[in-house]
Amino acid sequence: MLNIENIKNNVSELKKTLPSLNIDSIFLDKDGEVDKVFYNDECLHELRSCSKLLVAMAIGIAIDKGMFSLDTLVYPIIKNVAYIKNKENIEKISKWNIRTLLTHTTGYEEIIMSAKEIKEKQLDTSNIINYALNVDISYEVGERFAYNNVEPFILSVFFQEKFRINLSEFIKENIFNKLDIKEYKWDNYGKYCPGCTGLFLKHSDFHKIGKLLLNNGKYNNIQVIPEEWINEMCKMQFETLEICKKERVLPKYGVGYFTFISRDGIVFRDGSNGQNIIIDKNNNLLITIMSTEPNMKNVTEVLRNLI
Repeated sequence: MLNIENIKNNVSELKKTLPSLNIDSIFLDKDGEVDKVFYNDECLHELRSCSKLLVAMAIGIAIDKGMFSLDTLVYPIIKNVAYIKNKENIEKISKWNIRTLLTHTTGYEEIIMSAKEIKEKQLDTSNIINYALNVDISYEVGERFAYNNVEPFILSVFFQEKFRINLSEFIKENIFNKLDIKEYKWDNYGKYCPGCTGLFLKHSDFHKIGKLLLNNGKYNNIQVIPEEWINEMCKMQFETLEICKKERVLPKYGVGYFTFISRDGIVFRDGSNGQNIIIDKNNNLLITIMSTEPNMKNVTEVLRNLI
């Protein structure tokens, strides 16, 4: 049974071998009742890749508004803000549509634009689009999954260039305001919302994002995200068996739209240093975790044999 004491016992056992395990807070939300573990006074916490969820939600809202579709090509817009000297890349980028960006099937071989890469290569984030679009794209579009930070950023650039509004402002107007999220910070890469990182929220507000996934896009009986879009986000869109580590608490069998599809109907989104949104609709369960733990595997180990 999932409860506070079980979580605390798991953490205690883990700390015997991992004394520096850094978990800041865990929210356990079962049937609408929330228990908070290790919860202290809230402060803004970096979400890292969990910010991708909001990008996917914003795209769903925009599609519902008729602004574009999953089949819309992004190259006609982004070509005006980047110089792509790699001609072979142009052929592939010209095939990128909203769907391939949301499923990380753009053709890259490995992760691009990670915080580690940016730091080690001293990349200029104000002009990082030129770097990202000139890295060799080794595979055909739509054939292979490679987790990446390029795709949410490209969606952000596309959105801003096409509609003349920063994606974070669109998210504020259409999501944050409806969730009563007032205190946050979202840093830009140059003039664009990075989409993949840079967002700081309080845990209680982070939990509201999970509520949208669990409750089919509703928050306090307000339909914030179209229900059909939430279903698509949480549905297997592309299998990722080649990267699946079945020994993990939450193996990644596939992806939805910036979500991971795991075992037993569980859907989750994680971010570097151990931010997690985990939903199990079959059991009306939502778990959110904030941490500063570099080894992300250790964070979900606190849920071993509990979900």
